[in-house]
Amino acid sequence: MAIDPTTLRTELESLTRELSQLLRGAGTPRDNPDAQPAAGMLAAAIEALDMRLGETDVQVERMIRDRPIVATASAFALGLAVGLLLRRT
Repeated sequence: MAIDPTTLRTELESLTRELSQLLRGAGTPRDNPDAQPAAGMLAAAIEALDMRLGETDVQVERMIRDRPIVATASAFALGLAVGLLLRRT
């Protein structure tokens, strides 16, 4: 199963928006009854993000093991590109 970068980006942006909304609500006083459910929702969102990133990590590792030469060449090319960009600035 290949990683679809567009889907992954969309899911991460969605989680980021949800976490931002939850964090804005997390600054409420402790006697507010909505504060506890917001903390639970925040914990659930963080756990979901952790699981998704763990799955992605396994998929990336599998792709690297399947094609080590391509992965090494890609990392080298990316390193050169970043090095050239940083040198110019």
